[in-house]
Order: sequence, then structure tokens, then C-alpha cells
Amino acid sequence: MFKFSVVPFDPKRSLKTAVIFAQEKARLLPEAKSMDRIHKGVVVKALKNSRFQGGPGEVFTVAGLSGGERRVLVCGLGKLEEMKENDWRMRGLDIGKRIDELGLAEATICLGSQCGEASTGKAAEALLEGLHLALYRFDRFKTEQKPHQEARFRRVSVAVDRDAVSGVRQGLSGLEGLMAGSDLTRELVNLPPNIALPQYMADEANRLADLGIRVEVLDETRLKRLGMNLILTVGAGATKDQQPRLIVMKYQGAAKDVPFRAIVGKGVMFDTGGYNLKPTGSMEAMKCDMAGAGAVMGLMKALALRKSRVNVIGACGCAVNVVSDKAYLPSAILTSYKGLTVEIGNTDAEGRLVLADSIAYVIDKEKPRDLIDLATLTGACMVALGGQYAGLFSTDDGMAEALLASGKRTGEKLWRMPVDDAYAAKPLLADVNNNGNRYGGASTGAVFLKKFAGETPWAHLDIAGVALSEKIPEPFLQVKGATGFGVRLLVDYLENSSDGER
Repeated sequence: MFKFSVVPFDPKRSLKTAVIFAQEKARLLPEAKSMDRIHKGVVVKALKNSRFQGGPGEVFTVAGLSGGERRVLVCGLGKLEEMKENDWRMRGLDIGKRIDELGLAEATICLGSQCGEASTGKAAEALLEGLHLALYRFDRFKTEQKPHQEARFRRVSVAVDRDAVSGVRQGLSGLEGLMAGSDLTRELVNLPPNIALPQYMADEANRLADLGIRVEVLDETRLKRLGMNLILTVGAGATKDQQPRLIVMKYQGAAKDVPFRAIVGKGVMFDTGGYNLKPTGSMEAMKCDMAGAGAVMGLMKALALRKSRVNVIGACGCAVNVVSDKAYLPSAILTSYKGLTVEIGNTDAEGRLVLADSIAYVIDKEKPRDLIDLATLTGACMVALGGQYAGLFSTDDGMAEALLASGKRTGEKLWRMPVDDAYAAKPLLADVNNNGNRYGGASTGAVFLKKFAGETPWAHLDIAGVALSEKIPEPFLQVKGATGFGVRLLVDYLENSSDGER
């Protein structure tokens, strides 16, 4: 992770790499004009001799400058007056990609005060978030990288008006925690399934105890004693060292009388589909089927590092769904922790089983004020929304509205979808059926989970299309591998509704 600082803008300051901004029609912002004057119009001349128009996504490099600067990167904004917080985040992503292409070690972003609809502080924070998202690398298993291929970026300064420096610095105080949480989520989702197993997640959670998070891990023996037959059955086909775990983490950053909120993540560490086996082409990316649990883990780390004034329970239901002589069968009938009987219509609809027991347990034991679950639950949600939005299903309008607002602010966008009982899979011999549906299948999965949330205010986020960029064309975040979806969204949501008001 790179280091960042906030400095007063000074066009005469010698910089190795300066990043400046231009709006549509290649019109430079005031700070960029000041830089250009220092260099005797070289930047404007270079832009006039190029195709650069100042549109979103354009980054033009001016190299070989006189004086201290080695190069200037000109980032296009489009219509400055329409720039919102997430637009600045996307421009940070653009800048980060170009910095990585050039192999730079440091840069200064000359932001100034003209930030459209965003404040200078929010624009600076979003820029750095985007930069961080772009520069993350998962190189853990690459043993033959040449020096020129390795990550080089180490330091960035954000230059703003002198009277804004103190406020912007204060606004960035929790950013490192957010970055660290996002990195943890992306790391866990990117890991191969022979490493990221239920016990690995438990070990990762126990490391968070150093940050003041209380951690409890329920192994297969305790799960059996508690009657958590759904999660146990999903993971029954795995080897002895890969058996299910329910991980419960508690972070208390607010007063004792403030109710806890609960976030539950689906952690199917790999999903073959079971006896309803996935075909080739649909199984290879299933290491990401634990992205909900990964997001919960990253969220808890971010909250603790930021010292957020919230009380949150994070739970991860972790299991491996494979075929073996012990794997569960279609048409089986299971009794859940909640007591509802479940008819297995499809062994590849296993995530809702893992979540059902996890949700019911957290509600029963912890009595949270409200509960959100995250899951790469259905391909149907990917078909409905593509890679731009996660599906939002909720029994509580206040929760839904607050989550939608957080999605807009953070760029982790949600689209509310129906959760009517009419979408439920029809059971033949039991209380409920876990089967999916070709039509409205995302709602079918959500309705199943709603049964286990009961009267607790609840929201379900189906993140199947947004957790891994390679799974779907045109992802919301143009990065490689895991996106870390959910960490920024839920930090924003929890911190902005921590006073009990939605």
C-alpha cells in the first residue's frame, strides 16, 4: 500500500510527476494552467497536437519537460460542474492505471478547489481510493517476475489550496483503514481454493483479534450440537480438514447501549455445484463464491482500523461444496437451525442454505437491530443487472434507501428488486424448497433467505455480478480479479446510520 499526504499547491514546486486536470474541450483547470505557465505553454501545445479532448477516461502524458518535472499527466474530467464523488474515484482509477503502466514510484496530484459537486475533501478521498483500487496487485504466486514488472508506486501527495490542507488531511484520517479492509477482501477472494478453505478464514478472523475484535469460531462439532444441519450438509462432502466453520466477529466502537448491527457473508470457498454439477465454463471462477464472507472480513478490519463509532457483528458461514460419497443429494429433506424443514431441489443452490443457518443463528443468539447479508447467490442476478449493479432485496424501506444512497456515494451501486413471496420455490414435502428458478431466480433466492430473517429488519445483497471482474463483460470496476465489493459500501452505510437514525 502506498503512502499519501496532503500539501499546499505551489506551481513552482519541483515535482517528478505532476497530475493535472482538464475538462471537456481540453480546457485546463486553474492549477493546470499555472503548471503550464511555469513550463511556457508546453502542456497546452502538446494537447493541441494530440487527440486529447478532456473526456472521462482520457489520460495524456507530457514528458521531457524543462525544470524539475520529468512528466505531467493530464487527466480528463468531462463536464467539471457535474463531477460527483464517484466520478473522482473513477478518475483516480484512470490515473492509477497510467501510473502503473509507466512504472512510476511517486506522483503529486494537483487537485485545487474546483471539484464540481464534490467538496475538495471528498474529491481527494475518492481520488486516492480509485488510485488504490487501480494499483492493487495479487502477485503472491508469481515467482519469475522481472524487476521492471514489479509494483513500484510508493508515495502520492495531493496538492490543494493552502487554506484547505488541514480539513482535507482530517477527512483522510480513516482512509488507510478502508484501503486495508479492501485489500484483505480482494486477497481472500483472489486466493486459490486449495488455500482459502474454511479453517483459513477462521485463522484470518483470529488475526483480527489483535485489532480488538472478539472472534468466535464454531467448528463442525459445535455446529452439529447446535443443529445447524444446512451448513453442515453443504460441506459434508469435503475432506475432514475442509469441514464447515461459522465465524462470528464482534466489533464494539460505540457505547454499550447502542444496538449491534449484523452483517453476514456467504463463504462457499469453492462451489462445484455438488451432484447438480456445474459444467465446464461455469465452475472455474467459483473460488469467488466466498466473496460475501471475504467482504465481511474486510469490513470488520476496516471498521476496527478506522475506530468507527459503531457496534457490528460480522458473521461468515464457510463451507466447500464438492461431490463425494458423503455429499448431499437432490430431494433430501433437512431440518434447519431455525426449525424449518428444507427440501433440496438443487445442490447447486447451496449458498442460501449456508446463509439460512448463519442468519438464523446470529438473530437468535445476538438479537441485532438489523441484518444485511452479502452473497454471490445467483446467476439470475448477473443476467438481470450485468456487472454494474448488485441486487438489493429488503423488507425494510429505511434500510433500502440508506443502502442505495451509500451505493451512489461509494460507486458500489445497488438496484432494488422484488422480494415478494410469489417468487418462492414451491416445496412438495417440506416447509421450503431451496430450488432456483429460470425466471426471477434472484428474487427466488432472496425470498428463501427472508424466511430465516423473520421479523428482523433485513436486506440481502446479491453480488454475483460485481465481486470478480472476469466473471462478466463490462464490470463496474475495471480492475483485475476481485473488486472488493461491499467494503466501501458497508463502511459508508454503517458509519452514516450509526446514531440509530436511517
